[in-house]
Amino acid sequence: MACNVTGRLSPALNERSAHRAESAPNPRSKRYSRISEKQPHADFDILAVVDANALLLFLWATTAAVSAAGAGQWYVHRRFDAFDFVGHNEVGGFMIAVVGGVYGVLLGFMTVVAWQHFSDSQQVVAQEAAAATDAWHTAVGLPAGERLRVRKDMLQYANVMVNQEWPAMKARAWDVQADWIVMDAIGAAGSFTPANFKEANAQSVTLQQLGTLHDYRQRRLSENRSGISWFEWLVLLVGGACMVGFCWLFGLQNEKLHLVMTSAVAIIVTSMLVLLFELQYPFQSDLRIASGDWTAVISHINTMQAGPQAGMRM
Repeated sequence: MACNVTGRLSPALNERSAHRAESAPNPRSKRYSRISEKQPHADFDILAVVDANALLLFLWATTAAVSAAGAGQWYVHRRFDAFDFVGHNEVGGFMIAVVGGVYGVLLGFMTVVAWQHFSDSQQVVAQEAAAATDAWHTAVGLPAGERLRVRKDMLQYANVMVNQEWPAMKARAWDVQADWIVMDAIGAAGSFTPANFKEANAQSVTLQQLGTLHDYRQRRLSENRSGISWFEWLVLLVGGACMVGFCWLFGLQNEKLHLVMTSAVAIIVTSMLVLLFELQYPFQSDLRIASGDWTAVISHINTMQAGPQAGMRM
C-alpha cells in the first residue's frame, strides 16, 4: 500500500523537484560565485554599536549615565537651592514608588521577551542543525548517486554556515549559497522514482528533513532581522530618564550620600537597558549565538565517514 501511494505521488513530486533543481545553480559548479545578500535597509551605524564589545559598551553606558545623573543633580540643587527638597521626601517617595513600579514592570517584561527571543533562536539553530544531520543519515536508503549528492550537500551546507553565513549574519546578511545547496539536495532526493519500499521510505523521510531544514533556516533569518523598535526604545529611555530625574527632587543632609544613591539608580537602569540591547539581536551582538552546532555537525559527519559502518560513508 505504501509503495503504491508513493508511486502515485512521485510524478508530481518529481516534477516540482526537477523544476527546483533546474532553476537553482549547482553549488559545486565552477560557475558558482559566493554571494552575500544584505537586508536593504540595514543601519550600519547601529550595526557598529551592536557589534561592539559588550563589556566596553556596558562601561561606557554606565559611566555616561552616572556622569549625567550626577551633573543633573548638582545643577538642580544649585539652581533651586532655595527650595526645601527634604520637606518633599515623603510625597516624592510615594510618587517614585508608583512610577518606579510601572517602569520596573515594563523594563522587566521587555527583558523577559528579549531573553525568550534569544533562547528561541538558540533552539531554532539546534533544530536546523539536527535536521541537516538527520537528512544526512536518512539518505542511506537512497540510490548511490542521490545519496552521495544529498550527503555532500549537507556537509557543504554545514561548512557554509560556519565559514560564510554566520559571519554575514553579524551584518544582518545571509549567503545565497545555502539556499542553492538546499534546493540541490531537494532536487536530488525528489527527482527519482523509488524502485522499492526502502527507497520510497528514504525519499519521504529525507525530503521531510530537508523541508524542516529549509523552514528553520527561514525562521533564523527572520529572527536575525527582528529587534526592539525605535518607539519601544524611546519609551524605555524616557522612563529611565524620569526615574533618575525623580532622584534629583529628594533632599538629604549628606549630599555625597545622595549622589551615591542617584548613581546607583542610574547604574541599575542602564545595566538593564544594555542587557536588553545585547539580547535583542541573537546573531549580531557581542553575546551572539555561536556556530558551535554546525561545527558539531561537521565533526559528526566526519566521524561517521571514518567509522566501520559502510552505510554511513558517502
